[in-house]
Parts: sequence; structure tokens; C-alpha cells
Amino acid sequence: MAVEMHTKKELGRIPEKRRGILRAITGKIVSGEWPLGEKIPNRVTIEKTFNASSVTVQRAMELLTADGFLEPRGRSGTFVSKNPPYLHNYAIVFHGTPKRNWSAFLESIASEAGKLKLDVRSRIRCYYEINGDPRAEDYGRLISDIRAHRLAGIFFTTNPYQVAGTPITDEGDIPRVAITNSKANIKLSNVILDGESVVEMGVNYLIGKGCRKIGLFVTTQQANGFLPHFKRILSEKKCICRDEWIQPVHIASPWSAVNVVKLLFKLDKKDIPDGIYIADDNLTASVIEGIKASGKGIPGDIVVSSHSNFPATFDYPKSVKLFGFNINEVLRKSIQLMGMRNKDQKIPPSIKIKACSDDEFEKAYSSQE
Repeated sequence: MAVEMHTKKELGRIPEKRRGILRAITGKIVSGEWPLGEKIPNRVTIEKTFNASSVTVQRAMELLTADGFLEPRGRSGTFVSKNPPYLHNYAIVFHGTPKRNWSAFLESIASEAGKLKLDVRSRIRCYYEINGDPRAEDYGRLISDIRAHRLAGIFFTTNPYQVAGTPITDEGDIPRVAITNSKANIKLSNVILDGESVVEMGVNYLIGKGCRKIGLFVTTQQANGFLPHFKRILSEKKCICRDEWIQPVHIASPWSAVNVVKLLFKLDKKDIPDGIYIADDNLTASVIEGIKASGKGIPGDIVVSSHSNFPATFDYPKSVKLFGFNINEVLRKSIQLMGMRNKDQKIPPSIKIKACSDDEFEKAYSSQE
């Protein structure tokens, strides 16, 4: 599947006369008045219909061809495309950019978007900084693409509450899918990542290796919502987690985890956990670095399991066990949901993606190659 660049021309920069022609013709195509694959009226007829000059009509035809609505066939005339953008172009929406408000999760999505093995006619367009600021370049581009019928669906990589009530979430009959939590958004098809299962798998792995004293590295952003579930699992498993073994780290400063680990290993052995669970893969590399810097080994001195999105975006020793989500599966199922809607098939209000281990991911990934 190709990741496509944006069309340079936007409706807001086009003369009003030409804009009217574009909207009228795309309306005829989307409504089915001009069937897919059928020949459209000749240029003279279109010029008379819209009382427009040949130059104005020509410019409109060029834009519609560039967008994939029309196919010129020389002397045979111009035909409606059999694969128009409103059936095959999918938007992936990010609230940040690789330079700001980014994470390993978003990096995995951006990386995997161009590797999807779906319909060869399908295209993906990525939009960045869709966080409620209308000054962002892609904010206007996304609205323009919605209004110009250039999209078959919109996939939000996070809950789009920052743009709720805008054309991005409300305008156009376009299927929209979002990664959300269990509090489903009724306006969207919700893709729910089963985070609780990740924690259980990670803790169970540590217990299976004989750990009973378990430490936790978690981001400050997720700590409050994460801790009750984590503590409940440990209580059920008869494990110990002292308060000082719970270390929140800010996602913007993952390097601070290196120093925390080094301090941890300066304690008496009885005060050091025998296992560590890392709740966010943005911290994993730093925790591993801290263990190495302390002169300790995995699993000889301490057992480590970590959340991760697959493929992992960081280097890690095989002695660290990873549990998380297959991002290729997340993207594929999200696009399938949008495709079902475009085929007038009933789609569920939400689907849940189960977690997997690194071994399970490798097996599934290799089978797709």
C-alpha cells in the first residue's frame, strides 16, 4: 500500500467558478449519477452546462484527473475512474509530528502505514498536528480533502476529542475509526487496545521466572490510570511492589530512568526487586541502559518484561520479554472497518485488539511476508 503525498491544489485557493465545477462533477460521481467507468459528457457540453470557458473547464478536469476521479483516454474521451479516491484513499491522523508530541506508538504506526499489504488500489495519506489548532498546515488540508470527497475513511491514532465538533469529525458521510479506550465514542468505530491484557501478560512472565518482588517504570502521563489495575494484579498474584519501586518517568525525559535504575541497584539486595515491568516502550531502552550501567545482567540479576508496539522501535536484548500490539494488525483491521462501511456493510461500534508477545508477533509477521 502506498503512502501518498497531498494534492497541491486546495479548494480554498481555487477560483469560485472552477470550484463550482469541481463540486458539481464530484457530486455526480459520488452520488452515482455518473457511474464508475462510464464516459462523461464532452468538454463542449460541460462548458455550456456551467457557462464556463474552455480554460476553466480544462483546469477543473486536470484537478479531477490528478485527484483520481477522471481518466482521460485520448480521442475516446474522458471516463469516470473505476477506482475513485472516495473509495480507496485513507487518512491517518496524528495529533503531533515526529518533531513534537511524538511517541514510540505513533512512530510504529507511521512506519507500518507504508508496509500494509492490502488492495493495490488503496492509498494512505498522513496528516500531522491535528490537535485543534486551525493554523496547522495539515488541518486545512484534511478539511479540504473531506469536502472534496478525496477520502474513503479517516483513522485517528488517538481519541480525537481535540477536534470534536469540527468538520474533521462531523462533516461528510465518511467512515471514521479511532483508537480509544473502553469508553467508546458513539460517533466513531472504536478500535480498543486491550491494555489490561498486556499488563497481565507482562506480570505473569515475571512470576513464571520466579519473581515475587516486582518494580514498575511508568510514564507520569499514564501513572494515575495505570496503578490501580497494576496493584490489583500483583495482589491477586501474591506479589510485592513497594511504593519506592514504582517510578513514574516523564515521556519527554526517558533518560532519567537510567539514573533511577542506577540508584535502585545501590540499595541492599533485600530492598531491590527481582523483576521489573516497564509499562511504556518509550522508557524501555533507558531502563535497559540503566541496568547495564549498573553492571547488572538480564535475567541473571533482574528479570525484565516490557510493553511494546510491534515491530519494536528500539533495540533490546532477547533476554527482555516484550508484550503489546501488532500495529500492522491494528491498521489493517481499522481500514477493513472503513471498507465495510463503504460497501454498505454493517460494522460494529467497536472492536478489541488483543495483546501478543514478541514471539507471537514474529510468527504472525513472518507468515505475512
